[in-house]
Amino acid sequence: MNAITGLAAFAGTSSSTAEILGPEGEGFALLLGGQRACARRAFSCLVEPAPGDLVLVAVAGGERYILAVLERRGDAPLCLPLAEGASITATPGRIDVATGTFALQADAAQVAATKLGVLAGRTDVRLGAVRLVAEAIESMAERVIGRFRRSYRFVEEGEHLRARDIDHRASGHLHLRGDTTAVQAKALVKVQSAQIHLG
Repeated sequence: MNAITGLAAFAGTSSSTAEILGPEGEGFALLLGGQRACARRAFSCLVEPAPGDLVLVAVAGGERYILAVLERRGDAPLCLPLAEGASITATPGRIDVATGTFALQADAAQVAATKLGVLAGRTDVRLGAVRLVAEAIESMAERVIGRFRRSYRFVEEGEHLRARDIDHRASGHLHLRGDTTAVQAKALVKVQSAQIHLG
């Protein structure tokens, strides 16, 4: 018996409608036949009932169960409670997913958004090949550390670097070339080597 056939079996026997008054204990208080009663949400009822909702109630094993939310008379958002406190909530133009861990597995995934915001305390990303195409990139960080086996950068126009201190070190060969090279210092210019060739 699946959720649909179970719902049909309940609906065909002792089902009735009631109005939700509010949460009570592990279930809900409701107005059933003019009397106050309590009922639990059935496993097949995906929508979390809210006060004022018109619901379908059935009795099984001496227990009342809310089978479905027939009508929402208030402005409460749509909430789908899941296991272990996870939930999916839908409001006009917005969907919120709340859970401890969210895992997505797919052969291919696409995200298209006019504006994308990501907020995380820590981010670990493992990727094979990455290709980024952007009109403008702006990065702000307290510290940036990169470790590469090889690094190539091609700039078609100008490249500008502003820093308080700059330290470039090469364990092998350091080569600087330009049609015009200018080295200026206010206090000291020092060149030290076993051999120095000029010209």
